[in-house]
Amino acid sequence: MAAVQQRLAQLEQKLSFQPQSGLPTHFRLELEIEEFLEQFSRLPDGSDNKLQGFTVLILQLGPTYSMVRKTLRASISEWILYQTGCRIAALLTDRDRVFHTREDEFVLLLPEKKGSALKSFLQSLHASLAAPHGFTGFSVSVPVTSGASYYPDHGRTRSELLHHADLAVSAAKDRRKPFVLFQPSIRETVVERMELQNSILKAIEAPALHQLGEQFCLLYQPKLFVSSIHDGKLQISRVEAEALMRWNHPTKGLVSPTQFIPIAEESGLIEPLGKWLVYACASLVNDWAETGHRDIGLSVNLSPRQFRSSSILQTFESVLASTGTGANRLTVELTETSLFEDINSTTRILERFAALGLRVSVDDFGSGYSSLSHLHRFPLDEIKVDRLFVEHIRTNKHDRVIVRSLVNMAADLGFDLIAEGVEDSDSLQILYDMGCLGFQGFILSEPLSEAEFLRFHDDIVANGMVMQLP
Repeated sequence: MAAVQQRLAQLEQKLSFQPQSGLPTHFRLELEIEEFLEQFSRLPDGSDNKLQGFTVLILQLGPTYSMVRKTLRASISEWILYQTGCRIAALLTDRDRVFHTREDEFVLLLPEKKGSALKSFLQSLHASLAAPHGFTGFSVSVPVTSGASYYPDHGRTRSELLHHADLAVSAAKDRRKPFVLFQPSIRETVVERMELQNSILKAIEAPALHQLGEQFCLLYQPKLFVSSIHDGKLQISRVEAEALMRWNHPTKGLVSPTQFIPIAEESGLIEPLGKWLVYACASLVNDWAETGHRDIGLSVNLSPRQFRSSSILQTFESVLASTGTGANRLTVELTETSLFEDINSTTRILERFAALGLRVSVDDFGSGYSSLSHLHRFPLDEIKVDRLFVEHIRTNKHDRVIVRSLVNMAADLGFDLIAEGVEDSDSLQILYDMGCLGFQGFILSEPLSEAEFLRFHDDIVANGMVMQLP
């Protein structure tokens, strides 16, 4: 176990700083905000009021940054992130802290800044960040939206303070203001809106589930486990698939989930969509078993909101009972961020999944810079390495170091490891030589229809579980 902990510590160190800005990541934020909480909770009640608490400030870059990132070369967006970090750091005192938690998000911990002191700081901060970034022949201004919460006024735990600051950012966007300080009325508005959405959903759920199959469909991305590679031939030990939802829009044709899932998340419609997906996948696995394909496992993606839903366990219990599907042939795929959002709650849910017999996979692992020291606490079966670490593995030694560490860690903890986004045979060979045995990517197959996937599977079986790389 000591070797596992040592590898986890080494990998945590590698993932502790964002490469674009050089600032500490979400992982460091989790540790330092707990230190702040411990420090301020020990102060006696008679202490100077301004010294008794601290401010959690979340900054989100405006839509201009997203447009720059999508339309201009990567070096420009990276320079903006670096300069943003520098401008923030230039305004901080020795006691303040700044973290680069997501590509377009920064979080600040600000002791001794409250009321007028915070207002003065925000005026300087917003003015500095709104100043143009100069490039050859043009300049770019990237205003930010911010929201804040106070300790202890707005929460006494890390999750409460961050959640309330995040709600304040959302309120600032809704009100088209540069800054909003959390107030209980913000949470009440959000809760009221969610209750109304849930009431509407319950009213339409039964007919909606019936009708979803008329417009939504599934494609299947093969997931192969390899026991050996020789002369471009893969000896396959296991063939599985990941179910990918597509929206067959009446006028727009097939719509990618990257377009409609965020909208469904925001509106609450992800829950009936998610229920349809779970039922469709369980029924499909049951149908495959009846046609002699009992060896195929199927992965089902759960969005963060669906995973945290109070009905998720009931959904799986109901579908497994009604379809008769063997739970061990279904793998639940969760994002890394949803896994680490609330450690204790996640552990309870995953233990219930394990009790049902479901397998659990962490998707896009490595992208969220989460606390790896908690990983061994979860009843997991599989880790999927984020494609960002895979796509440049031939040329980027840092990516190779991270992936090799993940391979060793997965082996020590007894998890399957899947490399996502494998596009060429050289990358596949490098990953295999490191000890990675599970693969997804276009070098193996693009997403397939059900009939195409079953032919893909049957061809491999008929060929003695051997696949020739193109």
